[in-house]
Amino acid sequence: MASIDGHEDGYEVSTHYIESISSGCGDRITLSIRWNNARLVVDLDPSPEGNSAEDSLIEKYNAAIDTGDPEEEDAMTDQILDAIVEVGRPLFDRLAPRPVPGIPVPSDLHSLLFPAEHAFFFRTVDNKMKLIPNDELQDTAPHAAIYGESPELQLQVHQDINLPRFSTKDIHVLRKLLGDGYITQVLAGGQEMCSKRELSCLWKITASQHADVLRVPKLLGLVHAPDSERIIGFLQTYIPCADEWELSTLRDIETVSSIAKTRREKWASQVQETVHLLHQIGVTRGDAKASNVLIDCNTDDAWVVDFGGGWTEGCWVDQESSGTIEGDEIALRKIFEFLEIY
Repeated sequence: MASIDGHEDGYEVSTHYIESISSGCGDRITLSIRWNNARLVVDLDPSPEGNSAEDSLIEKYNAAIDTGDPEEEDAMTDQILDAIVEVGRPLFDRLAPRPVPGIPVPSDLHSLLFPAEHAFFFRTVDNKMKLIPNDELQDTAPHAAIYGESPELQLQVHQDINLPRFSTKDIHVLRKLLGDGYITQVLAGGQEMCSKRELSCLWKITASQHADVLRVPKLLGLVHAPDSERIIGFLQTYIPCADEWELSTLRDIETVSSIAKTRREKWASQVQETVHLLHQIGVTRGDAKASNVLIDCNTDDAWVVDFGGGWTEGCWVDQESSGTIEGDEIALRKIFEFLEIY
C-alpha cells in the first residue's frame, strides 16, 4: 500500500503505510496505519444522512472490492489513506514523530508487533473531514483491535508440540519479509530463523519420519507474548533467497527460456518429490502457486512454503480442489508446464 519516506515541500516527511484494512458490506472500514514507530487505527463509519465524504469513500471502496481487481482495490485504499493523511499529518507527527537520528530504534519483535497505538474516527463535522479520538477503543487494552483478541495471534498449540519458547522481547528482528511482523527474519537463541504467524500442519511435517529430507521449513520454536503464555507465532527454518530484483521464487521468472533447462528440471523434480512425501504423511499443499516455491540462493534448491491453508489469487488450482491430493497433482502438472519441462 502507500508508503512515504522522503521530502515534501522542503521538509522531511514521516514514513507511513497501511498495515491492514478491513470492511463489512457497506459498513465500517477500519485501517491500521503504521506511522513512524506507532500504529494508528482509523475507523470510517456510514453517516446517518448517507451523503457524507466518508459514505462516498466507503461506497467506492466496496465497489472496488466487488470488481475482484486487486489494482482497483489498492488504488481506492491509497485514496482513503491519502484523505486521512491530508487531514491528520500534523496530529500524527506530534503523536508519533520521526526517530531522532543517532538514537537507536528498538529492534525486538515486540516493538514491531506492539507499537504505541492511537485510535480515531474519520468523519465529517461541520462539512469538513476531521479525525475524532476513538475513546472507546483507546480505553481498551493496547492493540486489542488489531492483535489482542485476534485468533491470528492466539494460536492453538497441541500439548505434544515440544519446542523452545521465546518471548517477543527476546527476539531480534533482522529484516521484515512481509508485513509488520507477519513474516520476519529474526535472531532467537543465537540462531537465525524465520518468524511467522501461521502454524497449520508444520508441526506434523517437523515430527514426521521425512523431516530431514523434506525441502519444507521446519518448526524451531514458539513465540509468546511477554506478559502471558499466549502463543502468537512461531519460528521456522530461514530459507536464504536472492535480493528482490533477482530470482527468489518461481514467480520471479520473467522468461523461462532464460533459465538453464537442467535447473528447471531440478526444481520441478524437487517440488514433485516434496509434494509426494507430504502426501505420505497426510499433508497437502493447499495454496499451490509460483510464489510459494522459494529458491535457496546458496544451494539453488526449490523449497515449498506456505501451509496456512486457504486459497488466493494466482493459485494453480481452483478453489474447490485446493487443499486436496487431486489439487496438488494438478498443481504439479502446472509447475512442469510453467517450467516448460515436458
